[in-house]
Amino acid sequence: MASLSDFQRKKLGYIYHVFYDVNNDGKVDWDDFSCALEKIATLNKWEEENPKKKQALECLQLVWDGLKKYADENSDDEISKDEWYKMWSDCADKVVAKQEFPYWLSSYMSFMFDAADTSGDNVIDKEEFRQAYTSFGLSADVCDSAFDKFSDGGKVQLTKDTYSKLWHEFFLSNDVEAKGNFLFGAIE
Repeated sequence: MASLSDFQRKKLGYIYHVFYDVNNDGKVDWDDFSCALEKIATLNKWEEENPKKKQALECLQLVWDGLKKYADENSDDEISKDEWYKMWSDCADKVVAKQEFPYWLSSYMSFMFDAADTSGDNVIDKEEFRQAYTSFGLSADVCDSAFDKFSDGGKVQLTKDTYSKLWHEFFLSNDVEAKGNFLFGAIE
């Protein structure tokens, strides 16, 4: 089992609380994914019958099923923070060796990009980033500052390819200066 550094644990703890435990009840379960879907549907103005909302629901179900498979050790349909850290410790070496994430995490990455790209132009601009991430509770100032850091002050477009590189840095890098550390705002 790989050992997570204190910095990696800090990043993973941050994302667990802000982007996975969406309803802030101290655990990750299907309700969190339902809450995330509603936030994203509201952001994108998806009505109940919108095919994009149905597609997003299917994607989140895939993510939840994969997360349960790899992290829910006691099969209680909840992912505790300890289970979360253990899952990341167990898969870190595999992910680094292959430079690819488990299918459920790659699906979540695509979902998060598409959800934030409200214009549908395959680029997340600063305003879209701010709108998406403030819906998860981040302040507009934190969003703007983070966007400026990973985009070099707006010089680098946040395309799917750039987003994927930053996503990999966030989850894998132990470098406190890596731009990917700001993909989800400021790590507190």
